[in-house]
Formats: sequence, structure tokens, C-alpha cells
Amino acid sequence: MNGLILKDLYNLKNNGKSIVFILVVFSFVSFSQNDIGFLTGYTILLASMLVINTMSYDNTAKWDKYALTMPVTRKGVVLSKYLVSIIVSLIGAAIAVALCFAQGIYRHNLDAMEILTVTGIVLAIGFLFISFMLPIVYKFGVEKSRIFIFVIFIIPFAVIMVGRSKFAKLKLSPLAVQYMNIILQYLPVILLLITILIMVVSYSISVKVYSNKDM
Repeated sequence: MNGLILKDLYNLKNNGKSIVFILVVFSFVSFSQNDIGFLTGYTILLASMLVINTMSYDNTAKWDKYALTMPVTRKGVVLSKYLVSIIVSLIGAAIAVALCFAQGIYRHNLDAMEILTVTGIVLAIGFLFISFMLPIVYKFGVEKSRIFIFVIFIIPFAVIMVGRSKFAKLKLSPLAVQYMNIILQYLPVILLLITILIMVVSYSISVKVYSNKDM
């Protein structure tokens, strides 16, 4: 299992420079707009998509056929992809938090609770993205799944941007604001627990699809 995970992480190093360049560009955009939601959302969702790159590499190299000749089960192969996606997403979240803290310190408006809350919510959305995406890729393959991946990627990003815009226009009473703050305080934890459950179901579906797939 460790070997499968390390193999994917080493493969992702090939994209290291381009990923860093993209993050630098969007960090400058975020700094200019003072928008932590944009920076956090893009960084984490970009990280969650990287597991697709590893599956593309595997497909090109015919890796699955080779891997299954070794003492590796199909469940293990699928589990490694989910673990890699979680690891990379957590790394993306850590980078997003660091950049947001740097932005807050630079602008003298650091709000640690807001940063952690936004990061937790977006991380949960990233896990949801992975949960919907991986079974589709296992079913249809990387190339045929690109349109689904694009739609799944755009939907949460659009929901976040539209939701924030609509919420900003609402006029809430002080009591409603107080209740809203309480909900927002626990919302990241609740969402993460829900998404972990969904990810377990997603893993079961992916294992079933992959087990029935001819290599």
C-alpha cells in the first residue's frame, strides 16, 4: 500500500513547477482582491483534482495490468487512490491556510477563525468532489470522464461564489446573525463528517466497478 501511494506522489512531482506557478499567479490575484474564499477554494479543489493525473499516468503506462501481477489486490489499488487524493487535498489545505494567514498579516486584517472555517468547508467540498469523481473515472476511464470532471469541478465553485454573493446581500437581525455564527462555527466539522461517510460509500462503489473491470 505504501508503495502505491509513494508511486503516485513521485509522479505528481513532475507537475510540481506548473502547480507552484499556478498557485503563485492566483495568490497575487487573491492578494489584490483580498478574497480568501477564492484562494482557498482554488487551491484545495486544484489539489483534489491531481489524483486524476496519476490515473492518467497509470493508463498511459498500462500500470494496472502490471500492478495486479504483484501481491496487490484491486481493493488496495482503489484505496491507494483515495488515500493519495486525501493526502494531496490536506497538503493543498495547509498551503491555502498559510497563504491566507500571510495575506491577513500583510493587510493587517487576520481572522484565524474565518480562515479555518472557510478552509474546512472547502476541504469538505473537495472530498465530495473526489467521492463523485473517482467512481466515474473507474467506470468510464480518464478520457471519457473529462466532461463529467469539468461539470463536477465547476458546480461547487459556482455554488460557493453565488452563495457568498447572495449571503452578503441578506439583511439579518442580530439574533439571526448570532445563530448563524454558531452554525458556521460547527459547519466545517459537520460537513467533514458527512463527506467522510460519503467517501466511504464512494470507495465501495469504486471497488465494485474496478473489480468487474477487465484489464
